[in-house]
Amino acid sequence: MTEIGAQRSHSVALEAKPANRSAMPTTISPWSPYEGRTSMVSGGRRTLTSAFANLVVSRQGFQSYELPEIFAAPEDDGENDAARDLVRLEAEHLTCIFANGHLASFARPLGGGEVTAIAPELWELDDTFPRFATGALNLEHWADESAELTHRIFVDGQQFDSWLASLKPLGPLSNRQIEEIVDPQLRAARSVARRSVEREIGNADRVVDGHAHVASTPPGVGPEFLTVEEVSTLINRSRSSIYDYEKKGQFPERVKIGASSRWLKTEVHAWIAEQAAKRGES
Repeated sequence: MTEIGAQRSHSVALEAKPANRSAMPTTISPWSPYEGRTSMVSGGRRTLTSAFANLVVSRQGFQSYELPEIFAAPEDDGENDAARDLVRLEAEHLTCIFANGHLASFARPLGGGEVTAIAPELWELDDTFPRFATGALNLEHWADESAELTHRIFVDGQQFDSWLASLKPLGPLSNRQIEEIVDPQLRAARSVARRSVEREIGNADRVVDGHAHVASTPPGVGPEFLTVEEVSTLINRSRSSIYDYEKKGQFPERVKIGASSRWLKTEVHAWIAEQAAKRGES
């Protein structure tokens, strides 16, 4: 019986006995959910496999149907292994977002049933990769990846879209990023300054992994942006100086919005706090 057929038969059984609506264990072959349609209907939510497929294709260029092939390919200390490592990195990235509580995840019994929120601490595992491979877990024995699968995993659709849209494209590292890699203390100082500014202007819950997020804001309300004129007034520098600082990696990067460029207000304020801290050190 196909998975869809099994789901239908489960649905019939559950409808016949609504008082015993419970998760029905089943086996899902790793990466098989990516061979066909990865999306399923759930109010305001999307499956983990659908979200992860979107993340992988946008960040690494692998289509969802390629994932089963990637993980079926033999080890070669070359292209095959590199492709698997790239996919795993994206899974680790998304796991951090779940574990930090920045993106809500949910569990629904296989075949259908009541949706339950997955607490962030349920993502605190040494290896969550099997969850991405199957898009499911055993909710009762959540730390045992060998347990029979009982629930399909979903994520908040709006939160995920906002987070995915906020990710910066992969490319050459900026001077500021290189500085943070070379000097972990500088990275920590910038992170502290950014969070301090977020609290001051009331946007602490709009930052996910260092990027703007609008999970708790009303519809249509997003992060505040500044024009180059506003930035110039705020930091008392000329427009040409701002562009020069940015080019050298000494100032936050612009965000392209159509034909216009804007700066995130929080990042500019964090940069000001960083300069003030440097003055105190000198």
